[in-house]
Amino acid sequence: MQREFDINGRAAVSSAVALGTLGVLSFIVQPALVQGFVTHLGLSEPAAVNLAGVEMLGVALATIVTALPHLKIDWRHVLAVGVVLAILGNLGSAALVGQPLLWLPRFIAGLGHGTIISLSFTFIGLTARVERNVAIYLVALLSYGALGLWIMPGLLDAIGLKGLFLIFAGLSATGLLTLMHVPHASSVREAASPTARQLGLGMLGVALGGVLAYNLAQGIAWAILFLVGIDAGLGEQQVANALFVSQIFAIFGALGSVFLAERLGRWGAIAFGVLAGAACIALLLGRPGFALFLVGVCGFNMLWNFVLPFILATVGDFDVHGRMMGPAIAMQMIGLGGGPLLAAQLIGDGTYRSAELVCIGFFLLSYLLLTAPMVRHRRLLAGA
Repeated sequence: MQREFDINGRAAVSSAVALGTLGVLSFIVQPALVQGFVTHLGLSEPAAVNLAGVEMLGVALATIVTALPHLKIDWRHVLAVGVVLAILGNLGSAALVGQPLLWLPRFIAGLGHGTIISLSFTFIGLTARVERNVAIYLVALLSYGALGLWIMPGLLDAIGLKGLFLIFAGLSATGLLTLMHVPHASSVREAASPTARQLGLGMLGVALGGVLAYNLAQGIAWAILFLVGIDAGLGEQQVANALFVSQIFAIFGALGSVFLAERLGRWGAIAFGVLAGAACIALLLGRPGFALFLVGVCGFNMLWNFVLPFILATVGDFDVHGRMMGPAIAMQMIGLGGGPLLAAQLIGDGTYRSAELVCIGFFLLSYLLLTAPMVRHRRLLAGA
């Protein structure tokens, strides 16, 4: 059965993409959800960011477990557990809205969503055209994110957080339909990438550190963007509209990674995406007007989704056995989960400048850390 499974088939790729979208149901709309915790639960801004961070902590822990080497478990069974946890966590969240224990079902939902995210990225990483399929994956989830961010203020006013969590639970349940269309194990991979070269453990660790630093920057920024807009004097719907437009730009960014992959190459794409992303956050320092806020968030989101396929495909080529995607996604989720928790500590004084500066610092650190293994990889390619 495993030999007959086509990881590059339409059903397999479509299932991985669908699961990726289900996995980020709450994360991709996190800025608006954090604001919803403030306005509908009466939480302080640090407490709201912390609540989002607890869910992301669950996501991070789940991705670490699923990325453990030599874990001999049928992926379909793991996926089923992840979907059930997501359903139970979101149902529990609906039942405990406004209660002190709301963090617990959000953590459980995070465990479920993290399992789904990790496996969906892993499935994509086994395909022959990783960059293209990651881009398709991003377009799908960003299209959902754009709509979600745009309608979130009105939706929460209409159905409240309880209704939203019930919707999340129902959508998560549809993930069970994909179980027969995902691989059992990594043995379905047909062949290693022709540009893959084996790096030593030290360089692999540095590369994963670069992925972690990049996603810590993303996690900090994504958690506070809505709050930054509100602090600048913009209305909730204005901020929601700006983030909706940023998701449209993010879709173009993901598509751009497909059409410009050969023209730019991974070196140029990663340098441009990471450094220009830092510049976009720098635009938000202080109290930006609507136009500058719009430019900053649109640039940030577009570049994030433009450069992510390049980063994942590049790191994946550092191991000839295809084992880097799981750890890379674990680092990604640790960063995206740790980012909000770190941001909550940095905004305790009521300002966002410290969080924004730390975010920019992580962007720069990530570029430096990714460059070293990329240089080594290039030398190995040249030697071959």
